[in-house]
Amino acid sequence: MLFFDTALLYIREFIAAIGVLVITAAGFRSAYQLILFLWNKNISLNKIRLQFGNSVILGLEFMVGADIVGSMVQPNYYNLGLLVILVLVRTILSYFLGKELRSLTPHERYEIK
Repeated sequence: MLFFDTALLYIREFIAAIGVLVITAAGFRSAYQLILFLWNKNISLNKIRLQFGNSVILGLEFMVGADIVGSMVQPNYYNLGLLVILVLVRTILSYFLGKELRSLTPHERYEIK
């Protein structure tokens, strides 16, 4: 049983690292696109913001998955509370990002694609 718990901990760390890498890569990409935007290239500020928001949500999903795996190894109230907070943050981000997408005009939606 000790081997299984140790393996799950490594799996949890690997999945969490993927989430961090996704968010970090999105941050670098968004910073690069922002520099292009400031130099008046053909890129929309809405596109930058929405791409970064989607990447943050994806990264948070990986982190939620890592916490689910971690809660199998160390089930306690702290891990459960952390999992609830992450799921809540992800849900709130998804809601507001979807709301923002729905509020865009057809012309702005076309620019994002």
